[in-house]
Amino acid sequence: MNLISVQVADVSSAWLSAARRLHDEPRRKAIHTVVQIVDPVAENPAVREAMDLLLAEQDLQCVETVANTIFPEAFANDSRDHAELVDRYVKIYPLLRKRFGKNGRGTYFGRLIQYPTGKEPFDQIGAVIDRILIERNGGNPKHARYEATVSVAEDATSVPIYVPGRDNSPMAFPCLSHCSFQTDPDGLVHLLATYRSQYLVQRGYGNYLGLGRLLAHVARQTGLRVGHLTVVAGVAHLEPPILPVRAMLGRFADLMTP
Repeated sequence: MNLISVQVADVSSAWLSAARRLHDEPRRKAIHTVVQIVDPVAENPAVREAMDLLLAEQDLQCVETVANTIFPEAFANDSRDHAELVDRYVKIYPLLRKRFGKNGRGTYFGRLIQYPTGKEPFDQIGAVIDRILIERNGGNPKHARYEATVSVAEDATSVPIYVPGRDNSPMAFPCLSHCSFQTDPDGLVHLLATYRSQYLVQRGYGNYLGLGRLLAHVARQTGLRVGHLTVVAGVAHLEPPILPVRAMLGRFADLMTP
């Protein structure tokens, strides 16, 4: 398998470019796929519409549903701040897990704000927001102090999703392993997200969009601007159905990077 790396302007171009590169691979999969999105909250409406139609025809979750598992945009828009968003989401979280079968093991946002620590659930996103604000107000901000690990660090800057010893299924939740936020001197905050595996047709577009919205939330809460999103997949798959994907790639060929 080959290595794939693409840098694109927005979410729509990201999905198209990654899908095209994977389509051209002999087995339609690649290791260590890197997708960098310059504006991870921007989309092309025509591509989004075509993506949702493709998903609906295969009885798969729409883009918005997938994105909401990473960041509940509507909840956030109706919340005063991060604390209120967390409070509202935690109250409805048991219902989300019970009502929707695919959320039985939880959602990514739920895991991010209620990471199990052995004591009490830990809000990692809130901790990242607080840490960035502390560093900014300290006069000498550290730009890469928000690195994610597979366990919760004592300085509360880590953003893990995978729980060792508990998440043992090779195919199920969570495929997203961790998120890492970095700031830069230009007032931007960036996000690096790592997947152990990623299925581009079923969840790729929604994953990109949800991560972009999560990044935008952290930017809003810290007074920074949205930087770029980099998504690394240990193994990326372009799974069936291939014919409608191929038709979509042909229709939007001018939006893809080489």
